[in-house]
Amino acid sequence: MKKAGCKRQGAQGFTLIELLIVITIIGMMFSVSVPISYSMYQRYQASLRAEKVLTLVSSMRMEAFLYSRDKLIEAKDGRMLVDGADSGGLKDVFIQIDQPIRFYKTGTTSGGEIKVYSENNTFLIEIQAPFGVIVMKSA
Repeated sequence: MKKAGCKRQGAQGFTLIELLIVITIIGMMFSVSVPISYSMYQRYQASLRAEKVLTLVSSMRMEAFLYSRDKLIEAKDGRMLVDGADSGGLKDVFIQIDQPIRFYKTGTTSGGEIKVYSENNTFLIEIQAPFGVIVMKSA
């Protein structure tokens, strides 16, 4: 016959071995997921910097048409030059333009490619002649 209030031994909680196994499994999951998440974050940050270049190119296209002034985009020493002046604000990126790109006051363009290097990522911005369709993709 059992006494009232008597509890069975070992029925409460977890053993130390069980806790260590669970902590080990969680640690292994974190060791795999954290580097992957960090590299995804770095890629996201690099794409934001490339999008800044895309935005600047798009605004140069619009300015050329709105203000009836040709715009010339070229690169020198990894910096983007607009009409010979540094575009500024594009830090942490290296820009390569093989052939200068011209946006004409008529709304057309000579077309070309801009390669944007940010950390270990490369993006390609294509400007399609004659109407200036701009497309960015990962290279």
